[in-house]
Amino acid sequence: MWLGLITLFVVIVGCSSAVDQAGESQQQADEVASARAAEEAEVATADETVDDDGDNEPEPTTTTAPEPEAEPEPEPEVEAEPEVESEPEAMTVDFSDTEYSTHIHPILERSCASCHAPGQAGSDHFELDTAGDAQAAAAGIQLFTDSRTMPPWPASQLSPKFVGDQSLSDEEVARIRTWAEAGGEIDVDPTMPVEPTQPPSFLEGEDRDIVMTAHDGPYEHQTDIVDEYRCLVFEPGNEKLEFITAAGFEPDQTEIAHHAIVTLVSGELRDQVTALEAQDPAAGWSCYGGVRTLDTSAGGSVQRLNGWAPGGQPQRLPEGYAIALQPDDFVVVQMHYHYDGATPADNSRYILGLASDEDLAANPDGFKVLTNNRYLGPAEIPCYEGDTHPLCDRDAALQRVRDLYGGFVGAFPNFFLNQCGATVEDFAHMTDGNASSTCDLPVTNPGRIHSVNGHMHELGKSIRLTLNPDTPEERILLDIPDWDFEWQFGYEPVEDIIIDSDDIIRVDCSWNRERAPYEAVGYILWSDGTGDEMCFSGVTTRPVE
Repeated sequence: MWLGLITLFVVIVGCSSAVDQAGESQQQADEVASARAAEEAEVATADETVDDDGDNEPEPTTTTAPEPEAEPEPEPEVEAEPEVESEPEAMTVDFSDTEYSTHIHPILERSCASCHAPGQAGSDHFELDTAGDAQAAAAGIQLFTDSRTMPPWPASQLSPKFVGDQSLSDEEVARIRTWAEAGGEIDVDPTMPVEPTQPPSFLEGEDRDIVMTAHDGPYEHQTDIVDEYRCLVFEPGNEKLEFITAAGFEPDQTEIAHHAIVTLVSGELRDQVTALEAQDPAAGWSCYGGVRTLDTSAGGSVQRLNGWAPGGQPQRLPEGYAIALQPDDFVVVQMHYHYDGATPADNSRYILGLASDEDLAANPDGFKVLTNNRYLGPAEIPCYEGDTHPLCDRDAALQRVRDLYGGFVGAFPNFFLNQCGATVEDFAHMTDGNASSTCDLPVTNPGRIHSVNGHMHELGKSIRLTLNPDTPEERILLDIPDWDFEWQFGYEPVEDIIIDSDDIIRVDCSWNRERAPYEAVGYILWSDGTGDEMCFSGVTTRPVE
């Protein structure tokens, strides 16, 4: 069973949702430079502490000089000026030797081009094809790298080293700043291509063997429901047994697409799916429970392929791994649409790359498969102290979830409390807008870790996965200290990390009610809506050879 780089939620909504114009005006860059100069001119007189929201605020201090004792008036004399000890000069590093070809071009190829090359997810915001494009956008590139807005890489340095790390070092950011402030000059031909060294953000070429849209789509919103879950059928149309080696979801209407869960369904279940579609005049059918409602007792199977949420990448299986695709199989995509006003028709695509003849010849005994498990913790976020909204009562909030999404989803909050040995009282004191949960779970898919991922919604503050916590063997598997819903990646460790069935994985999540771009109302619970929350993580493993 394969979820690739991500389990339930991941792939790509556009590698530059934060970069509406990477070639923004020079005025913005100048404002940033002026602000930096003013900052550097200040002399700090108070220590800083970090508050619960992660904001740095000066620690208030009051210093009172002692009153001097009275002394006899001295005889007039000429006194020497007291020697004033000079402060040490700030340490600086000179990057004046920065050259485009030596220092800037390699950064752009490693950390920018996979999203901003022509035709890729971020090219609508800023197209980076040549050195001339980089020169023209030098001020914008500085602006977004200085602010650490680009390139996105939420995992911190506490995490293992991951494949495809796009993050920039402090020196690289300083090099870009030096280059841009000097005019963004280039010492190469302006037509010199900027070629990505990372895999592209969309599947392309031989990885686009099958391109599908919903067979009765596009889907047009039919109700006044804000958070809608819709199952749509995609037909691969293969006439013989094939093997999936790559998959990618390409959202059409990113402003309404919250996430997608993609499942491979065998032909024996087609009649059930056809009956569900017939009950609804629009494309697909309403499905808060996804394909879990399909009855496989008389035969047939459902197999999770992968998923999509803002910011992820397409999935390419390791060499020697694949998923069998029978001629009568079909794909069901459970779309979560979140509507804030506009309701455009959605015609998202799902792409499959298939094993080549060379792949088949290299694996005469068949392909191996990845296994995945989800490691889930409670999500309980009480109201602010003194808030009297009716939904601040947890029982009322739980009933709201049941009314909106049904009894199956409505059972999640209490299930996760019980699974993790927690109680509602454990969260009762968290009434300042911040909340957190922790859960220790046994490993159920032992093997060599292929990828890890985390998922929360828009109140998410941080998430961490720890292997064997509070033991000498403790190590962090993933640390995201500043959660951003727009950038949800699957992370592949560079090193071999083996997990066994007697190991423990701890999931830590935290939230802050002020982080969302809307007012968080009532007691927030684990549920499916964008305004609800989750504490979700996935670990995908391959066999230990």
